[in-house]
Amino acid sequence: MDGINIRDYHVIVDAAPKSVFDFVVDVRNLPKWAIHFCKGIRLVADGAIVTTGSGGELYFGVTGDRDLGVLDWWAGPTKAAAERWPTRVVSLPDGRSLYHVTAIFGGAVPPGVDGQFADELGTLKRLVEAGATVTA
Repeated sequence: MDGINIRDYHVIVDAAPKSVFDFVVDVRNLPKWAIHFCKGIRLVADGAIVTTGSGGELYFGVTGDRDLGVLDWWAGPTKAAAERWPTRVVSLPDGRSLYHVTAIFGGAVPPGVDGQFADELGTLKRLVEAGATVTA
């Protein structure tokens, strides 16, 4: 897979998988936890237009299956050109959840992305554990 770089990120959340899934699948929550990636959001059919940390705009959507814990992030310049980043919510034996993200970069991995994912997944963890909900 020349020219493709794949990174895996995860966080353990002290909450049921359905709580993690419900929080992540709702794109209205994206600005709350994706603090480096999403500086603003405008809802559109089947997703959102995200203003990124670099000031650009792109389409972002989420599809999934709650029972299986499968969440696919879709992002790109348009909905038709969006590419998938698979994510998964897994139940752990002690009642906590594992949230796993596979990031697929079509070139060089952006500088600082590992730290950004650590910040964002840490923020997601804190919000879900605190019982955060969507603000309409």
